Amino acid sequence: MHDAAPVSDVRNRVRDGVGALLAANWREGISRSGAQYGYTCPDGEKYPYQWFWDSLMHSLAWAQIDPARAATELRSLVAAQTPNGFIGHTIFWHEPVRLARAAFYNVRRRSDLTTATIQPPFLGWAWAEVAARLDDPGFAAEGRAATVRYHAWLERERMGADGLITVILPDETGCDASPVFAEPLGWQAHGGPGFAVLVHRARRLGFSLDRIRAAGAFHAECPLVNTAWALGYLGLAHLGEPGARERAREITMSLVDRLWDDHAGIFRLRGPDGQFLVGDAWMGIVPIALPDLPPQIATRLIDEWILAPDRFWPAHPVPSMSVSDPLFRRDDGRVIPQYWQGPSWPFSPPFVIPGLLRTGHHAEAAILVARIEERLDAQGFREYTDPLDGTGMGARAFSCQAVAVTLAAWLERPPIIVTT
Repeated sequence: MHDAAPVSDVRNRVRDGVGALLAANWREGISRSGAQYGYTCPDGEKYPYQWFWDSLMHSLAWAQIDPARAATELRSLVAAQTPNGFIGHTIFWHEPVRLARAAFYNVRRRSDLTTATIQPPFLGWAWAEVAARLDDPGFAAEGRAATVRYHAWLERERMGADGLITVILPDETGCDASPVFAEPLGWQAHGGPGFAVLVHRARRLGFSLDRIRAAGAFHAECPLVNTAWALGYLGLAHLGEPGARERAREITMSLVDRLWDDHAGIFRLRGPDGQFLVGDAWMGIVPIALPDLPPQIATRLIDEWILAPDRFWPAHPVPSMSVSDPLFRRDDGRVIPQYWQGPSWPFSPPFVIPGLLRTGHHAEAAILVARIEERLDAQGFREYTDPLDGTGMGARAFSCQAVAVTLAAWLERPPIIVTT
């Protein structure tokens, strides 16, 4: 445990650093089409665009520092929404995707404003959290309308008969190179020699789930993506959308029915052949955030996985793969980075901490926040971290780490999904 004063000093320094980081990575201007935008790029050199789930993380952080800017971040995100409700996972506001990366990005044409693919869709939750800080009925109504259109697109284009939505490429999970995709994709996995072939096939098939299924190409049901979708509905409920609370409950039950591995005690991705994908990835523990998760499942996730030191609770949680998984590696490959194979990222705690708080594990939630703050204070806002010794890796000014201020605030005022 930590003495109160040092923790307070660290927390204050991290908060000051977060304010400077978000300000440095803020981008605003007039787009190629004449639209006004304002967003936080994850890193000025490595990630100059607006990314969907990064932007949601940024909005949660901005809500603690400057709620008005959090609102601008979200408004810019939905400004790229198409008339049919779709929102792409990357938005190229000021210039097209870099020529060197065009073959690997999910665009139909290099000139496209956005990619044709999604990311974990917790838009409604993020919007509700920011709306609660702003206390602006007009802003809440904007988010409700945009999220309803977005969810309608997901249900129309991606939802199956089992009530879950399907991803058509690994990066729709946000976890591009996770080892769980190695077996179904083989040489076409992210970072492999055939990755561009995988993207080209999806492009040729119009990024259409129906056409991809018919062609026998890769697709999967993911617990992270569907948890995020259920959280989006919980946010919609707070924004006043009728029936949204029940939809969140229905999605949770579909997750349990379809993706819960009762033998292992963890959720898994289900691949195109209907079988579970191999690997104990952090995507399998994120349903802990859902308030309708059956208590016995929540208990198993926490006791057997989340708080197990040899799984997801090493010295620097939360690793992207269980430490005990044979596929786990603590670095990123260095020469050709292979993300999500072990290092801890800032995207996982915002899902895990609400679950810890909801189930009464307040002390463990506080420990996790303190470890994150100490790491950031010592090494700066690195992109991801060795979960065993805390060594920072990747980008050096990664603004998604700013969500640490939100995690600390939640210890005193839990997120809306805990109190739902």
